[in-house]
Amino acid sequence: MNDAAHEPPYDLEFVPLSADDDETAGQWLDLVAVTAATGPRSAPPCNVDLIGSLRFAPPATLLDDWVVRSGGRLVGALRLALPEGAPSARVDQLIVHPGVRRRGVGRALYAHAVRLARKHGRTALTGMVVESLASGPRRDPGAAAFADAVGARRSGIPAGLHQWLDLGRTDPLAAGVPAVPAGYALVTWGTRTPDEYAVQVSRLELSLGDEPADAAEADVRTSYARQFETMRIGRGRRAHHTGVLHEASGVLAGYTSVSKTTGNPAYALQGMTVVHRDHRGHRLGMLLKLANLAQVLRHEPEVRFLETANAEDNHPMIALNEAMGFEPYDRWVFWAGDAGAED
Repeated sequence: MNDAAHEPPYDLEFVPLSADDDETAGQWLDLVAVTAATGPRSAPPCNVDLIGSLRFAPPATLLDDWVVRSGGRLVGALRLALPEGAPSARVDQLIVHPGVRRRGVGRALYAHAVRLARKHGRTALTGMVVESLASGPRRDPGAAAFADAVGARRSGIPAGLHQWLDLGRTDPLAAGVPAVPAGYALVTWGTRTPDEYAVQVSRLELSLGDEPADAAEADVRTSYARQFETMRIGRGRRAHHTGVLHEASGVLAGYTSVSKTTGNPAYALQGMTVVHRDHRGHRLGMLLKLANLAQVLRHEPEVRFLETANAEDNHPMIALNEAMGFEPYDRWVFWAGDAGAED
């Protein structure tokens, strides 16, 4: 390939992306749709969710969204996520229109990400690329090659295993929902967490169930559950939760969550499933997931596909998913690059 083919168009213009700029936001939605058609398997983009993501960031995270134009045409987009207190900025989106790939637009976007990271006082950039599994479909190696070309390297974070469940082929509920073990009771809720569980949900999620049972409430960011559901509602998403109560103590021993976007009735995301360490060994994880799936299908009968992801070293949860019929699809590999200091 001639080196000139990698030179970006001379007229690249970087523009901040805002949900209040209808014209630019509409062009961005079109770009996301075009690139999604050639990208990893996923639910079709939902415009309500995407526009909502420009207004509602994840808890304790700042988002910095940009698009790039060439000749007045939108040819790429960048989203930088800036978690509170972290030394790094995360590249959540870096996409280039298929018609102008291998012309340096991606490199220009990455250079812009480095500048933004420095401006925000971050010294590193992180990101994720999709790689093939031996048992899965072939994934485009271009993203990994791009990360390598811009000087990023695999990080020490375990890769994620991305799994899909096709309810049209597999019925995890064929044998029904397991019996609830003695001493426990199931509770359910929708998108909004009931007040009596909000603190406990925050503690379970932030500690992944490993926090000591007697940890002081003041040590927990109790607003996490509320912040997360504010983002979810702002993006037009619905959620279904099932929790398990330890009856003797009244403590929420674990919970699971499935959510979905407004525009994709057949697709749902299996999110967090966590059981406190003091209550493991009773198969509560499987109980929670199956009971919640039954709840989801009562409220969302059109759901056919569920996706989920877990760190590859989370062998218990991956095995649980496989027992339900989830199939491995691809790997999510994390990369890191040096952003340096602001000039």
